[in-house]
Amino acid sequence: MNNTTNQVAELQKLLDVKMVEVEIKKESTDKLIDIVSSESAAAAIEEDAAKIQADSTNALAAAANETKAAANKELEAAIPAMKKAEEAVKCLDVKAV
Repeated sequence: MNNTTNQVAELQKLLDVKMVEVEIKKESTDKLIDIVSSESAAAAIEEDAAKIQADSTNALAAAANETKAAANKELEAAIPAMKKAEEAVKCLDVKAV
């Protein structure tokens, strides 16, 4: 009986030590959770800002593509007239000018 009481007392001491260790680890884990939560919130804010910037950039790119398409259409229409003008100029010489 005395032996069992001693074993229980030793186990109680070991349990007390382990409980302190658990509490220390719990505090460390809680701090880590706070850090991760804070960084996640900051990342979400940055992600939202990046999405806004991407949307703006995409809108500008679409507008630029529309402008380019319009310019290409005008250029295609002007090329035949330019070629006719080049042909007309070829027959001129310095005396005719």
